[in-house]
Parts: sequence; C-alpha cells; structure tokens
Amino acid sequence: MIRRTRSWNIRSKGPRRRFLRAAAAGLLLTAALAAEPAGAAETAVAFVRALGDTAIRELAPNDITPAQRETKFRELLRANFDLPRITRFTLGRYARRASEAEMAKFTTLYEELAVLTYAQMFGLYAGHSFKVTKQLGAPGDKYVMVVSELTDKNGALAARLDWQLLVETSRYAVVDIRVEGVSMAIAQRDDFTAFLDKNNGDMPALLKELAGKVKKLRDARTAGK
Repeated sequence: MIRRTRSWNIRSKGPRRRFLRAAAAGLLLTAALAAEPAGAAETAVAFVRALGDTAIRELAPNDITPAQRETKFRELLRANFDLPRITRFTLGRYARRASEAEMAKFTTLYEELAVLTYAQMFGLYAGHSFKVTKQLGAPGDKYVMVVSELTDKNGALAARLDWQLLVETSRYAVVDIRVEGVSMAIAQRDDFTAFLDKNNGDMPALLKELAGKVKKLRDARTAGK
C-alpha cells in the first residue's frame, strides 16, 4: 500500500514478531474507542479483558470460513470504534488539508484495507489465551495503561500488549495498543504522513495507492476462497 510501511506490514526481526504486531493492530481496530462506563479502577481491566476475549472468541475459531471471519471483524470494527477520529489521527497534519470528500473516501478505504489485512490473521490464534496482568495509573488520571499477555496453547508467552485508555466521564476509549513497546497508532500515522510528505501532500495519490492495495488484497482473497 505504502512503500515505506510499518503499520500494515511492520518491519521486524522476523515473521513471528511482524505477524504479532500486525494482529495487534487489528485488535486496536476492533477495540478502539468502544464505549463503556468509566468508574472504579478494576473496570478498566474488565474493559480490556472483555475486548481481548471477544476478539479471540469471535475471530480465532478455525471452523468458520474466511468470509465469515471478515464479516465478524467488520461488525466489531463498526460497532466498537470511532473511525473518523482514528483516520484523522493517522493522517496527522494532512487531515486538516483534506476535503470532506477525500476524508470520506479515505475512511472507506481504511476500513476495507483493515478488514482484508487483519481478519484472517486471527485464525492463527485458535487455542490462545488472553490475560490482563495489571493496570498502570492512578485515580483521576486522564490516561491509564492496561497490560495484557497473549499465550499459546502450551502457556508460552506469544505477545505483550499494552492498552492505553483515555478515561472520560461515561466511557473508556482505547487510543493505542503497544506491542513490545511499538505503538500501532503512531506507526500507521508515520506510514501515511511519510507517503504524503514524499508526494507533496497529494491526497488523491494516497487514495489511489490505497485503492490499488485494496483491489490486490480482494483479488487474492477471491482467488484463494
């Protein structure tokens, strides 16, 4: 999609870490900005635990078809996150320059690319367990961090995921997930802004690049079903 990419195809020391980071970005998409009542400290832990458990329960089973997994992922995506806010963040300073029509098109392509990129990855998580280990922060903090672990069938650690939550009066909002210290939201923003920097802020060029990537992934998905 973008030649210098770290969010959709993050550089790493090996395929395993690259996959974990990409799948975590998918978790960010399914979980970001989901509304839940804010309150006692343990509620943030329960909030993250429910999000992780739901993603694995709905997307990891290997007895569902690729099409069903995509449908479930899209449902989670649309129901549980503020797409306009996330897409504006990933465009950085260029979001202020984009027209309403360009933002609408970017949002549509972003969603489609997310579904085609991440949905099938969760099939490799069948049998894995999601565990919240602790919460970092104090009562009254605007942001708290919830630390979690993903373990394989043998109980071995597969990944550490740190969830950053914005604490509001009536809800928690996931604003980032860090995998082994790497911020998924910032990595995506770096990718998009790097492309736009290189192309003099040309939003139509970015949209064309994304549309091409979506078509390529959709064609591969259709051929493989």
